[in-house]
Amino acid sequence: MPFVYSSTLTNNYGVDSTSPIPIPPVGAWTRPLGVDNGQSGGGITLSRHFVTKHIEYVPFKPQYNMTFSDIAIRYFNANSCVDTWTYRLGIYDSNDNYPSTLITDFGALTVDPAVTSPGLLSHTGLSTALTGGQLYWLACGINYSGTTDLSNNRTPIMGLMIGDYVNMRRRGMTAANVGLDGISFIEQAGVYAGGSLPASTSPSNLNVGFAIAVRPFLKRSV
Repeated sequence: MPFVYSSTLTNNYGVDSTSPIPIPPVGAWTRPLGVDNGQSGGGITLSRHFVTKHIEYVPFKPQYNMTFSDIAIRYFNANSCVDTWTYRLGIYDSNDNYPSTLITDFGALTVDPAVTSPGLLSHTGLSTALTGGQLYWLACGINYSGTTDLSNNRTPIMGLMIGDYVNMRRRGMTAANVGLDGISFIEQAGVYAGGSLPASTSPSNLNVGFAIAVRPFLKRSV
């Protein structure tokens, strides 16, 4: 009997998040595979991302050639945060289904709880071409200006995605109590300083998969 991939939205078990994603019409947005977990995703706990500074990588494989002009993330509210948070976005190529060489570092998007308005935070005016059927990794480097929010276990409430994808099980878990293998690979946990994304990475640099990630959006231009 052939294996049938599960389409269960609660955990995505059996689904491979490196599967090709149909591209949208020009002018529309697309995003990596994952279940939405935004402000309505179950309260503050489920709507905050991994608190410690780090870089996270999520896979994205367009089914056909496309070019994107915008890359964005979504900000809902400050969640009583007082520190300024930065989200540095980039894109990597893939080697053996792991993130490998940096293609573009798009720079940081900033959430200052005192002044940033809720909505889409984006880099615009881009012209980044992607090859259909080729796997890429969208990176988000997360840092903060102080440690008050960290000590209170808070983050801004961002648009997030959750999942437990079969391909993310390649790294295994460091302990039986660390949760799902997840939707993203984590690097430089607790030490990422918020500067430029690394020029390259490899499996030895990556921690186990994590079950939640900030969701990036891409706007197709060609």
